Amino acid sequence: MAPPNRILATALVSVAILSSCAERSAPIADPDSEQAYAETELSPTPAADRDHQRPGESVVATAAVPKVEAYRKPDARKPFQSFDHPSSYGTPRVFLVQEDIGDWLRVMLPIRPNESEGWVRAEDVTLATNPYRIEVDLGEFELRAYKHDRMVLEAPAAIGTGGTPTPTGRFFTTILAKPSSPASPYGKYAYGLSAYSDVLNTFAGGDGQVAIHGTNQPALIGSAVSHGCVRVDDATITKLARRIPLGTPVRIHP
Repeated sequence: MAPPNRILATALVSVAILSSCAERSAPIADPDSEQAYAETELSPTPAADRDHQRPGESVVATAAVPKVEAYRKPDARKPFQSFDHPSSYGTPRVFLVQEDIGDWLRVMLPIRPNESEGWVRAEDVTLATNPYRIEVDLGEFELRAYKHDRMVLEAPAAIGTGGTPTPTGRFFTTILAKPSSPASPYGKYAYGLSAYSDVLNTFAGGDGQVAIHGTNQPALIGSAVSHGCVRVDDATITKLARRIPLGTPVRIHP
């Protein structure tokens, strides 16, 4: 993600998250405008610790070196992508592991196109199990969180409009940010995902990254109103922030 990172707002994130923002000279009339998101300052905040005691449904790789290189296949001559650790936003660099063959790991990557994969050296990361996962059902406007096979949270959600739809597929959480004010369009917290908008290459100064975040317009939850992000109420996003670590799988269903 190109700095400053902002999460694609209102819906699924394009905010790749800002490290600074301009002051407003006048109130913004439309709280759903791109300007409202662009002028919201977001700061990284620690995600929940992973559960190391029980076998998890997924394995998360966290960078252990300043730069992790991704290859098209094990032992390829040159990497096709590299990832700084920490990220440009100052958060740990994480990947969702798909396959472990010893010296190499096949991982999901937080880049376009969505659901991209690559191989990283096992010696460049540390591994931990994660029992959590999130399921978003766009047709039902619902978000559900699970620990192993037990649902621990269910809540209504707002999703992208027909013109700025929420992308579907399998992703993972990459960033947890806390806005400077809970009255911002992001509500109390915002999880950046490895997903990117299919129609917005930029948004609010970011790169069209999608997010799950709170909202300052809870009355709109349960409808298709966002720029692609998944919005939940502040009570829900706060519960997620207390439980869900970075690298958690997020499946978004049509």
